[in-house]
Amino acid sequence: MPIRFDPPTLVKLRRDLMRRGRTLAELLTEVLAGKTPPALEELLKAKPGKRPAEVLREALDQIERRRILLDAGDDHFGRCDVCNVDLGLASLDEMAWADCCAEHASR
Repeated sequence: MPIRFDPPTLVKLRRDLMRRGRTLAELLTEVLAGKTPPALEELLKAKPGKRPAEVLREALDQIERRRILLDAGDDHFGRCDVCNVDLGLASLDEMAWADCCAEHASR
């Protein structure tokens, strides 16, 4: 089976995942301290009716699931969880934590 990502790309994707995770963890810390950071608004738009801490924890869980796949060299990293289509490096460069294609993004 051919390698999907070369080592420098893997490093970049992992770094992007970790950076996003750190940002989400900082937001969660602020929310748990009773603050409403402006950066939270965009996340909440996608998940109406959910509490901010719940949205952030779900997003952190998504990051962790993607990191585990990436670190394990699992071929499912970078593929849609629903239809298994390859998301493509361009999409992963924008959002390394993506877990579904555009068609299934609204699930």
